[in-house]
Amino acid sequence: MKPFRKKDNVMAFLTKEQITILLDSLATRQNPDIIKVVKLCLSTGARWNEAAQLKGSQLSKYKVTFTKTKSGKNRSVPISKELYDEIYQPTSGALFSPCYNSFWNLLKTMDFDLPSGQASHVLRHSFASHFMMNGGNILVLKEILGHSDITMTMRYAHFSPDHLSKALTKNPLFSL
Repeated sequence: MKPFRKKDNVMAFLTKEQITILLDSLATRQNPDIIKVVKLCLSTGARWNEAAQLKGSQLSKYKVTFTKTKSGKNRSVPISKELYDEIYQPTSGALFSPCYNSFWNLLKTMDFDLPSGQASHVLRHSFASHFMMNGGNILVLKEILGHSDITMTMRYAHFSPDHLSKALTKNPLFSL
């Protein structure tokens, strides 16, 4: 007997305009760590807890190493000099104070129409979607996100600007 196929969850992502609105709203918050964690998620595809629980010992010049990941594998992702300078602290301990509740409360007030259960995860989806829309490689994305199986990463393939268009030039009749 075949198992029932679970319906794929809707994956929302933020547009560039929505990201700008979000960052502008976060800039006025009392806890300056919220915007740092959000920028880290948007720049690296990190899950909220991976970014929010980052320690100084996981940060090296222009690179973040995420540990205690969902897959159990460490992964390193490059970051910009600007982000590095913004989040760097001379400590091996925690870089950020807890700020998820403040982020969630702000997100509720925004008119982003997110699917249920995708509050902070929308940042990860936004990273992956924009990565592919900007011509990123699906195999590189798999490594950045730390997916153990390419099928998880393939959910983002349709965002590639040349998704399926290579069928025109990569088929055997094209060169005849």
